[in-house]
Amino acid sequence: MCAAALQAQDSAPYSHRQSLSLFTEYSNTSSHIILGVSQNRRLAAVGATYSRRLLHTRYVDWHYDLEARPFTLIQEPVAGVTLLSISPPLVFSPSSSPLGLGFPAGTPIQRNCTTGTVVYVDPATTHSPAVTYTYSEICGRRWTYAAGLSPLGQRFNFAPRHRLQPFVVGNAGFMVATRSLPSINARSFNFTFEFGAGLQLYRDHQHSWSAEYRIHHLSNAYTAKDNPGIDSQILKLTYTFGK
Repeated sequence: MCAAALQAQDSAPYSHRQSLSLFTEYSNTSSHIILGVSQNRRLAAVGATYSRRLLHTRYVDWHYDLEARPFTLIQEPVAGVTLLSISPPLVFSPSSSPLGLGFPAGTPIQRNCTTGTVVYVDPATTHSPAVTYTYSEICGRRWTYAAGLSPLGQRFNFAPRHRLQPFVVGNAGFMVATRSLPSINARSFNFTFEFGAGLQLYRDHQHSWSAEYRIHHLSNAYTAKDNPGIDSQILKLTYTFGK
């Protein structure tokens, strides 16, 4: 009886009807991948996933995933800019230049930051010679706390009879931060969506590890004055226990 039960368990598929997962994820930088244009943002998060199997076949399992991220940190490049001169002089007043009168230290910026004296040639100028701005820039970085919920997850695990299963996943939701992201004229409330693929390795029929790669997008969907968005490439590690 015991031998027969063990043999039946070994031949059973590696598939959870319901499961709870704990995960950690990290992105070292951001760039324009889909819609976001904000550069050099780092993202780190820990969270949990509730999963329920919607369909089980010999070849694929279809799961619903609800992901919660109660602790997320986003690192932003910040700068302080002081306008030094405009050449030729008096073509524009400082208040009408693209740099304005500058901005105080600690202001988030979308582009790369270079500490020192920077020369900017306006590519849109209609004057000859071109208008050149010289300004000083002081660079830094800051961390912003955020929390989010992604309730629209869909995941497909392939080859559910094997311990090692490839899968694809997509999800969408929202994230709320302690200040506007990723610029001062954006919002602290942003929408998110992500998609990716990975491998899930079952230790036994109740426990598994998975590693995956995701493309993650965050933006306010034009509900604020600015909507530069953040596109991140995320590496995610998950431990799952279920039944």
